[in-house]
Amino acid sequence: MDAVTPLLPDAPDRPGEGAADRLPPRHIGPHPRHAPGVWQEWLAGRTVPAVSAADIVTPARRLVVVAPHPDDELLACGLLLQAHLQQGGRVYIVGVTDGEASHAGDPGWPASALATTRRAERRSGLRALRLQSAPLLRLGLPDGGVAAHEAALSRTLREMLRADDVVVSTWRLDGHPDHEACGRAAADAARAAGATLWEAPVWMWHWADPSHAEIPWHRLRTLRAAPGVTRGQAAARKATALACHLSQLAPRAGGDGPVLDDAIRQRARWPFETFLAPAPASASV
Repeated sequence: MDAVTPLLPDAPDRPGEGAADRLPPRHIGPHPRHAPGVWQEWLAGRTVPAVSAADIVTPARRLVVVAPHPDDELLACGLLLQAHLQQGGRVYIVGVTDGEASHAGDPGWPASALATTRRAERRSGLRALRLQSAPLLRLGLPDGGVAAHEAALSRTLREMLRADDVVVSTWRLDGHPDHEACGRAAADAARAAGATLWEAPVWMWHWADPSHAEIPWHRLRTLRAAPGVTRGQAAARKATALACHLSQLAPRAGGDGPVLDDAIRQRARWPFETFLAPAPASASV
């Protein structure tokens, strides 16, 4: 991992339960604060440390991805999954919910039918990444209600994790309550198991601003392409996998746009992925 100048002056991660209170409102509804192109320009103008897949997870270690909803494994780390597979690594995916609440109130999508559809979409997406044989643990926790089951989720993760695992979860302050609950549970379980945790900001890019010094920008890393695979090829494969999630790409009832709006689809096509590197043991974000 390259040693470079941090994005912002290093402020220590602050311990305590009130980390979320120090951040601005984490609103992820229909219009992002900044367009994806603005973020790309901002990232290009900073010296963000670039890492390879092996810097995050060596081939000998298992990559465990905690995905709050079907498609989050792609949005969080679709490029990393490809790279780890290419380097001969093992992948284990934890599907926390079936995503049955993404069209709540839409008579055309009752929850049970949507859950079935989204499970099938996940299988198709993983097949597009050539991960159809990767173990998938489906927990079936309620979509939108993971926080109420956070302790149980943490126990489940602790029981399955090993000290040499590398865990990728959504960030603990990502903006979606399920993403945040999964992030907290993954952090707790990884700490207890002695595993390594990397966190992926997914919805953060919708509400964040570069001026938000409370965001641990100094932990930000970008994943570069794997050897022998162009960034364009890997990004195109990730886009193909995301296109399998048709239920999330179609407009919803009542005039609402698709769950995966244009901004998040553009971010998913970035030829790199962003992660927050492991935090100090005392940190809460």
